[in-house]
Amino acid sequence: MSNMPSDIEIYIKSVGPEAIKTWLQTCTSSLEIKDFTPKRQSYWATFRDQPQAFEILVLNKVNANFSSIWFNTKITPWADDKDCAQQAFQHFRSTVRCVISGWQEGDAPDQWLNIDTDGENTIDWF
Repeated sequence: MSNMPSDIEIYIKSVGPEAIKTWLQTCTSSLEIKDFTPKRQSYWATFRDQPQAFEILVLNKVNANFSSIWFNTKITPWADDKDCAQQAFQHFRSTVRCVISGWQEGDAPDQWLNIDTDGENTIDWF
């Protein structure tokens, strides 16, 4: 039996918060942006996947040119971080990264899955 992730987080290269918002709107029945911070181009949002609703955080350029999307739940349209990252790559066709094993409390997130036009591989990042 595989461990269910406690949350999902992915990093997307060279994609800003507006484009991320547009993608997220295609993944859910309702996306409500709140607490937008213009200086950082970041926001909290409520992501509704019927009948569930949960908070997400989008941060612009958290590491070099990567934006972060953090889903504060284990109940999402995706099975795990990798599934979410693969879908994001298919949409954006830009490099997407996530923790290779689906991070759990106590894990050392040294190994990352990197998805780009060359395929999927494991990298050390951060």
